[in-house]
Amino acid sequence: MLGRQPRRRRTSRASSSRFFRFGLAADGSYRFDPFALPPQFRMLGTGQLGGKARGLLFAMKAMHDGARLTRFQHLLRFPDSTVLTSEVFETFMEENRLQDAVRAGCEGTITLDELSERIVSATFPRAWAEELIPFLERETRPLVVRSSSVMEDDPDHSFAGIYLSVFLANTGPLDARLKRLIDAIKRVYASTFAPNARAYRKRHGLDWRKERMAILVQNMIGGPYEHDLFYPLVGGVAFSRNYYPWTDRLTPDDGVVRLVVGTGTRAVGREYARVFSPRRPGLRPEGFDVGTIVRYSQETVDVLDMEAGELAQRKLYELDNPLLATICSRVDADGELRETPHAPAGLGGRLIASFTSLIETDAIMPLTPLIRELLTALAELLELPVDVEFAIDFSGPEAEAAGSPLFSILQVRPLGSRPEHRRIHLPQVREDRSVLECHQVLGNGRIDGIRHLVLVSPETYRWDKGYEIARSVGRINHRLSERDEPYVLMGPGRWASTNPQLGVPAQYNEIAGASVIVEMSTGSFAPELSYGTHFYADMVGSGVLYLPFREEAGDRLNRDLLANQEVAYRDEFVTHYTFRHGLSVFVDGEHQRGIIFLQRPRSARARRRRPMG
Repeated sequence: MLGRQPRRRRTSRASSSRFFRFGLAADGSYRFDPFALPPQFRMLGTGQLGGKARGLLFAMKAMHDGARLTRFQHLLRFPDSTVLTSEVFETFMEENRLQDAVRAGCEGTITLDELSERIVSATFPRAWAEELIPFLERETRPLVVRSSSVMEDDPDHSFAGIYLSVFLANTGPLDARLKRLIDAIKRVYASTFAPNARAYRKRHGLDWRKERMAILVQNMIGGPYEHDLFYPLVGGVAFSRNYYPWTDRLTPDDGVVRLVVGTGTRAVGREYARVFSPRRPGLRPEGFDVGTIVRYSQETVDVLDMEAGELAQRKLYELDNPLLATICSRVDADGELRETPHAPAGLGGRLIASFTSLIETDAIMPLTPLIRELLTALAELLELPVDVEFAIDFSGPEAEAAGSPLFSILQVRPLGSRPEHRRIHLPQVREDRSVLECHQVLGNGRIDGIRHLVLVSPETYRWDKGYEIARSVGRINHRLSERDEPYVLMGPGRWASTNPQLGVPAQYNEIAGASVIVEMSTGSFAPELSYGTHFYADMVGSGVLYLPFREEAGDRLNRDLLANQEVAYRDEFVTHYTFRHGLSVFVDGEHQRGIIFLQRPRSARARRRRPMG
């Protein structure tokens, strides 16, 4: 995760919860009887399922055994799910003698790209390939091939968003479909040792030699639409706890949901989505100004291109889908938001994914009470806060037969326990020692003794150079991480955005050493507070502090002070400052205030950071 973690094994409440006792064997592994599984869940091999598959099985089995998760249980579904257990992975690695290549890649003797190529080009075990043939003979729907790492079984490490998922059209002759499925499995295997996974394990002091990868193959939820596209009309993620409530009318226990058009890949990344609390669905994080709502609305949709056979991106207006009228609003010429009672093609104005009728009324389906009850029930069953990924099918055969959209649970995982908040008292700091002050911070904690600050200046940032800038930041991150030196990371817009026009498109491993993240809204850049994303879940779990900087709202950056600091590196876009006596960072979550300031010489001892959640 982002930031440095103490390398210790914690005995937490999570590890003794009902979920982490589910399937636990005497040797500490998780094992399941293949003949005692729900009918929609199958196993290939006798190894471990991995955390993702085990979370899904937990929820699926609970419902199969009669658990009441919601009053609207008749609308709940699960995808058909087949797991290639860790035994298949181990056989693949052994038959291709890949252990030495993995060791060389993880120790730096060969590059991780070379390691990935060796894994992807290796031969899949013949016996297991033959086991996949009957599966494909009965399964002709589009598929999603998901990772299910054994290390995800750890109560302290979610690995959320770290490994690969592959979407398959699953069309054509059987031999071609088998080849594409095996290629996808090997690509997921290769992601076990990709840079993001390596950075994650390093942050937690986890041994790469103990990692094993299971594979979860599911039918893709959704239906066929215009332009040979397949997708669910709505995808999303829901969390039973919201560690970043955006108003004092919400509490952490009210939870948070992110909805998008299309697959949930846009809901778990740092992309725009409709964010709401299932307790108070009408409260928007972005407020009620139409211009702001439009600015923070989804424009790009992830869909499966059936002809190309892979996930693709389309603009919302390109979908030509009449069903969008049920979940979208129109921005009229007078700047008013209006629901779309007719097909979008027959209306003027801009179409935005508002989901207003879906979440604020029961006219389409009782989505908000369903999610609220589901989160409560699953959290009680797991005995932990819970994270659910889902898709809503509006047009498939089952949905048509039911006369209602259907809510499919794709993943269930424990969100993890948050340390108890400690009260943070911001000190009085003279202006000549204050580097930055913010008034709308999220999180809660204090870090002392940070000697490095990496700044991408909004004044010089160029989106057409975004990837070049991200690589520059990544090189600095790598050098500091190698020396175990935490740092403050500041830049315009949204860090880790996939769109360089919205912020620096750094990859996870390029900023994984940051202990403090500052996203700067100045001029044309405005960071969206991506509540509930894996990016923020990582920050919460690692004790990384987040400060959104809005100069237009009165936040202050002391540029003169920075100009007088020692510079370790500078190019046209990136500056790496060093501070002889270190920086202190205080974030008061109760009052949403934060400050970064120079430590005095007498307090510049090499103190370790003290994250407080």
